[in-house]
Amino acid sequence: MPEFITSDQVTIHYHDYGGQLKPAVILLTGYSSSEVTWYYQIEPLLAADYRVITYDHRSHGHSSQVTYGLTAARLAVDLHELMNVLDLETVTLVGHSMGAVIAMTYETLFTDQRLRAVITEDQTPTILQKTNWLDGQTGLTFAEIPDFMQRLPQLHLMAHPLSQAMKLTMQPYNMPFNFQVGQTLLLDTIAADWRATLSQERIPHLFIAGAKSPLYPAEHANAACQLQKNSLSEVKIIPDVGHIPHLENVDLFNTTLLNFLAKL
Repeated sequence: MPEFITSDQVTIHYHDYGGQLKPAVILLTGYSSSEVTWYYQIEPLLAADYRVITYDHRSHGHSSQVTYGLTAARLAVDLHELMNVLDLETVTLVGHSMGAVIAMTYETLFTDQRLRAVITEDQTPTILQKTNWLDGQTGLTFAEIPDFMQRLPQLHLMAHPLSQAMKLTMQPYNMPFNFQVGQTLLLDTIAADWRATLSQERIPHLFIAGAKSPLYPAEHANAACQLQKNSLSEVKIIPDVGHIPHLENVDLFNTTLLNFLAKL
């Protein structure tokens, strides 16, 4: 497996599929997940003539298990350094859950100059309750954060369980995650608020939400899109799925993703 060493000496494992001259798509995993979560997106993207890059965040999957640099900003820098290692001038970022936070944190730090588009999957721009977001009552209060962090590893995030075939396909590549060490990163993710970045974003953005997500009401996707000014930006609420649409309804997710990319 290819790897590179970050500027703060963390080994990041990645995969790079497809020709170097094709449009590049980087798939960003969510909290506690490894790159295998994108297994069912790789081949369809390759078949559509894209270059596909997947990788494990620090302290995730096969990358170095460290106790430092566990912030959204540092993970965004890791992404930036990966793009530099692979000499990627322009990319599309597809981020699920925390991966969406990392994508938008990258934008906050480095602007969208090197981005062709962004796709964020079932991630609200602010997890915390804010009077100027949605109905003003949606989201976590500060008092609720410790309980949420404690319960998250046991939450059923999908509306329907994965098929046995999908479990058997991905299981050999799944790696254990240290939820105790990861709490620093989780707390930083919870505190993120990228609404202001959306208001400055100039590129097309696809906002995907699961209609039955146990974490966020699906209307966050429309509200987030209204903060963004690009005329090619879209919203897709995928019915009858929870927090992981790209695994719960693979065909519809892939069709949505490829149709959006084809318009760019």
